[in-house]
Amino acid sequence: MASADRPPRPLAQPASPAALIAHPQDQRDAAPPAMLRVGRIAGAHGLGGALRVRPDNPDSELFAHATRITLVLSAERREHQVIAASRVGGGMIRLILNDISDADQADGLKGADVMIAQAELPPAGPREFYHYQAVGCEVVLTDGRRLGVVTEVMATGANDVLVVRDGKKETLVPVIADVIKAMDLEARRIEVEPVPGLLE
Repeated sequence: MASADRPPRPLAQPASPAALIAHPQDQRDAAPPAMLRVGRIAGAHGLGGALRVRPDNPDSELFAHATRITLVLSAERREHQVIAASRVGGGMIRLILNDISDADQADGLKGADVMIAQAELPPAGPREFYHYQAVGCEVVLTDGRRLGVVTEVMATGANDVLVVRDGKKETLVPVIADVIKAMDLEARRIEVEPVPGLLE
């Protein structure tokens, strides 16, 4: 195909109800943001103006499909057209933009956040979701008890984890088929099975 690079991968099991596509840094609002952070500029790549980008989600293919990005450095925001993007060593992305043509320009963008418009995101596939879509969803157990609200989604490697809070109580819910029984993003509701150890 986001925070942003391979088609979305299933998490934990083939039947898992989610895939990590975009990994926004700080998205705790229920409403989808207009822009998502998908990485950060690490510096120049070579002498021709290419950029090295450290993606927030190394498993996403977003950069391969993005046509426009916005770079945010200090208070300055500037939109750029993406000419090419490819993987390089160390989990980095080599990014070529239409108006960055030398290493000095590229180095001047070091530390910039790479943002992408929500409209640029490819649609999530069946049983997949973007992290920001889960944030703000109410989580209930299969017996009807309310567990809380998703405040963030963490990527742990093996599978994603929903951070669910109810007041001061925090519950970590793994995004695996044995636990996530229903996810209705339009209704802002996720139903989970209280497997042993979940509520301890």
